[in-house]
Amino acid sequence: MLQSRVNELEEENDFLKRQLEEKSAQEQGMDLEIMDTGGGEPQAMTLDSSTDTTTDSSTDSSSSSISDSSDEEKKKKKRKKKNGKKKSKKRKKDNKMVKRSNGKGERVASIADVVKRYQRVLKLVQRGFRMTAAFKKACVSRNAVKDTAAIAEIYMVDKSVLEQFKGKYTLLQLAQLCQKKIVGELAEKIIEMKNNKQLIPFSVKKH
Repeated sequence: MLQSRVNELEEENDFLKRQLEEKSAQEQGMDLEIMDTGGGEPQAMTLDSSTDTTTDSSTDSSSSSISDSSDEEKKKKKRKKKNGKKKSKKRKKDNKMVKRSNGKGERVASIADVVKRYQRVLKLVQRGFRMTAAFKKACVSRNAVKDTAAIAEIYMVDKSVLEQFKGKYTLLQLAQLCQKKIVGELAEKIIEMKNNKQLIPFSVKKH
């Protein structure tokens, strides 16, 4: 019984070997057929061409996006330059306005402002500047200073006279009131100081 069982196993082993040999032979035959017909090459060519196309399209899109971004950057730089120029012009204009309002403009809001403006021109006259040159250098209008000159003259000759004018007056109204007070000894004193260049030598109005 043991011998018969061994014989059966050997037969099964031989059968399995033959099956394996047949299967391996079939697989080798299929590989040879594929190699002879060259079936793998067209597929490889197709894959390569599609890959190249994809690469080219991606390269084109990336290059176009780079050029678009560079154009945008150029436009932004141009806009920044234009805005910078506008701001610099505005700053220069604002600085000029500030300079004018800081004492060299023609606007005055108080008696102290009138006197300061008057004295600025007076100092230039005392240094030897002619009247026209003095007003030009001081950056003030001759008429503006002259219209309120009576206030500054009385302030520098006899400040107590201004204490008589209590109430709400504009500077031009106050200048007219001061002009009416320049008579007699006060007028003579002012004329004398003008001749000595202690006051701006405006012409004296005759009453």
